[in-house]
Amino acid sequence: MLHIAVLEPDRQLAESIMSWLHQAGHEYTCCSQPAEFLACLQQQPFDLMLVDCGCDDEACFALIEQGLASQAERIPLLFISAPEAERQIVKALAQGADDFICKPLQADQLLSRIRVLLCRFDEQQQEQLPELQQFGPFLIDRNQHQLSRNGEPLALTGKDFCLADYLFTHPNQLLSRHRLLSEVWGVSQEVNTRTVDMHISRLRKSLSLEGSGYEIETVHQHGYRLLTED
Repeated sequence: MLHIAVLEPDRQLAESIMSWLHQAGHEYTCCSQPAEFLACLQQQPFDLMLVDCGCDDEACFALIEQGLASQAERIPLLFISAPEAERQIVKALAQGADDFICKPLQADQLLSRIRVLLCRFDEQQQEQLPELQQFGPFLIDRNQHQLSRNGEPLALTGKDFCLADYLFTHPNQLLSRHRLLSEVWGVSQEVNTRTVDMHISRLRKSLSLEGSGYEIETVHQHGYRLLTED
């Protein structure tokens, strides 16, 4: 399950998009005004932005830049374009949009474009991670799939290692259970969110975080955050 931020000024189209996302099992926050959209982006984390600015090109380009800057972690942005608006598409991509889709929208086409964009984006992010990465006393070896503390390898399951890796590479960010299921388990609705709680509890014990400069914070009704002392 993804949490998607939607800016769509056309009420009828917005209702269609919300219906398609709901049927696909995704959460969404849909706004009709740019100011409202930016405020939502600053209040909570999202997995993807879907942006239609109507006909106001300059406001749209400024919004894309501000929207991308508002998230603590870079997330993909899919731009909704008017048909045959080549200039608008080129400039939106230059401003940081990751892909575009032209009206009229179709449910299957939109959902497919979202899936492909997220897969491509995740692959690009993974490619940027080094084989070895140090986090205080912890060393992540992605080649060996091993996490060590002060040089001592920790006995982690494969999924616990992936969860720890994701937490360390997203410090101080609020991560929802659904997002962790999607990013670490690669599933949406098939796994109960209690699975995440169980793995977090086990990971806390395995890492022995006291005195390490890190702490896994439980954010009630939202998810988890790896806090750092920095």
